[in-house]
Amino acid sequence: MFQENTQKIVYDEDKTIIGAVKRMFPEVAHSFCVFHQLKNVSKRYYEEFNSIEEIPDNDMVVYNEICQLIHSDMVISAVVYVQEIREFDSNLEFSEASHKAISYVEEIFKKNVSFLKKVFTPEMDNTMEQIFSLIYDIADKARSFKTDSVLTNFCYNLFTYFNKRCFSTGKWKEFSPFMRVRFQYGSG
Repeated sequence: MFQENTQKIVYDEDKTIIGAVKRMFPEVAHSFCVFHQLKNVSKRYYEEFNSIEEIPDNDMVVYNEICQLIHSDMVISAVVYVQEIREFDSNLEFSEASHKAISYVEEIFKKNVSFLKKVFTPEMDNTMEQIFSLIYDIADKARSFKTDSVLTNFCYNLFTYFNKRCFSTGKWKEFSPFMRVRFQYGSG
């Protein structure tokens, strides 16, 4: 639910939602989430290298330029970064990871520039995206458990831990998720 004191709205790339919200709330700052863009770039490197320390120097240079491009908050700086990346690509020797990342960033560049032209800004601190990504990563890693009972115990402990914690802000401050459900729907 939109609140009057909202200062910024952060979008994924859904054009329908962006258009509707921008028309309804033109006075609010509008941003686009770059969390997944940065994660996708890093993923391409981690598929080839085990850690950031293993990435060769030439690849680190282009990796840093790609991250700067994604964080760009002005069209002109995004254009400068993409030109530098293209020049590096034609003059330096890169790993397969960098070639994949450069290919990916060519697509991202076009999308991000279109957002920047609409006076949107890149936003990295999208807490909900980070939480969902963390949950996905945990679930993905949980597949490595050797037995169903270990996985079941892990999931139960995780579920119990998070549901005993209380909300720290908002209407449900001081309530745990369990208490909120019981209050709204009765005990069950």
